[in-house]
Amino acid sequence: MSAATSLPRNATVLGLTVSVVCTTFVVWVVNALIYSARWEFIALHPERTARKSPTISRAISDPRIGEPFAEWMAICAPVLFVGVALLVWAGLHELRRNGTAEPQTLRWFLRMSCVLVVLQAMASVGLVMLSHWRFPDHHAGHMAGSYLFFFSQAAVVFVGHLVSNGYGRLPPQGRVMLPVMAQVRRVYVWVPILLAVVYLSCFILKDFDFGAISKPLFTVYVSTEPMLLSSFLFYVLSFVPDSVVTILRYVRGSSLVSA
Repeated sequence: MSAATSLPRNATVLGLTVSVVCTTFVVWVVNALIYSARWEFIALHPERTARKSPTISRAISDPRIGEPFAEWMAICAPVLFVGVALLVWAGLHELRRNGTAEPQTLRWFLRMSCVLVVLQAMASVGLVMLSHWRFPDHHAGHMAGSYLFFFSQAAVVFVGHLVSNGYGRLPPQGRVMLPVMAQVRRVYVWVPILLAVVYLSCFILKDFDFGAISKPLFTVYVSTEPMLLSSFLFYVLSFVPDSVVTILRYVRGSSLVSA
């Protein structure tokens, strides 16, 4: 392998490695925080939670829970953005370096990748907003951050799904997305879709009085919330196998050439 070839591949390996570390770190930390926040609030406020299950927003309104939560989100939000941005960059870099894609195909991937990065930036900003502006003093700011995060991260999954399918249809040379993982994501994407339908339905219906079913309906609403967040994050994590296979292929290829 020539130096001219190995340098671009080394850049891809580095970018994907940092992406894997960033996304894996964020997915596990944020998942731990969103579930533990509710558990801690229930433990600290047993009488209150006996009457009404807490949302994540309500749980972090307690400063003992909300302040460390906000500190971690201030770390995780930009790290997640870096992880997604580097994954997107690596895909484009390999597609351009390979030289087999038509110009119109390259332009489509470039446009969709730019949209994806912007959406992830918006979601990361929303994550910081909702964690730092909390109930009861910053209701409007918290809700704005919540909406920004939820809808932007949902859009990341949608656009990411389109990009994943696009890469899955490309020839194997220089591809960083695995066809088998693209197929897995085609099935998995229905998880956040169905959870979003349930969550948004409960979000609307929870404000109406349905008598005996109002409390179970609210319980479904607050239980679906962290599951929906997890489904968004695990979709991002689903690109880790693609990245790891690409890294190993390039590292082993370089080792074989050197030997």
